Amino acid sequence: MKKVLLVSLLLLLVSCGTPTPAVEPSPTTQTESTVEPTVVVADVAPTAAPAESAAEPAAVRVFEIDSAQSSAAYAVEEIFFSDNRLFTAVGVTNAVEGAFEVTSNGKPRGKVTRIRVDLRTLKSDSPRRDNAIRRQWLESDKYPYADFVSTDALNLPESYAEGEQVTFTLVGDMTVRDVTKPVEWTVVGTLQGNTVTGEAKTVIKMSDFGFAAPDIGGVLKAEDEVALTVTFVAIEK
Repeated sequence: MKKVLLVSLLLLLVSCGTPTPAVEPSPTTQTESTVEPTVVVADVAPTAAPAESAAEPAAVRVFEIDSAQSSAAYAVEEIFFSDNRLFTAVGVTNAVEGAFEVTSNGKPRGKVTRIRVDLRTLKSDSPRRDNAIRRQWLESDKYPYADFVSTDALNLPESYAEGEQVTFTLVGDMTVRDVTKPVEWTVVGTLQGNTVTGEAKTVIKMSDFGFAAPDIGGVLKAEDEVALTVTFVAIEK
């Protein structure tokens, strides 16, 4: 009887000791859950950095207008009262200078250092008109230059191949006399090698720049609107 009781006591002690190993998986589970985030962070960090440094800005090419091959012109409608005749007065000059930028992928940029036209050198088919413009209406003897500095280029193509003709809008500020106004030019240009050729056109009002359209009472009257055209050849510097 004592032997049986002793055996029963030993079995009870053994059975009470078995739960102790069952607790060990709990720390193992926590260890696995904390390791996974550490691995994920280590994988993501190195791959993100090279992606940002891959893109490089396109190089900028600067082109300077060749005055010998370029021109600036105005066109104004005039009405002669004697016979109610409509005539288009045109004045032209080669005194055009300035520069602009094109990126290495062929796209024009919004930056133009300056386009300057010497208004004193404008010539039409009438020396009398030219003298009156210089002294009385445009007063180019006093305000000799018209300047344009761009601020943006709009409607540029998504892609460009050398030799293709591109049409876009050049936005900026033009100064005539002592007045500066925003002006938009429609530009058509072609890049070929180290040369850009093209034409820029816009329409302005004389009254916007502080002077009245020519008006000779009983003889003729000019319209307020003036069509401006710059034909250019620019060589890379």
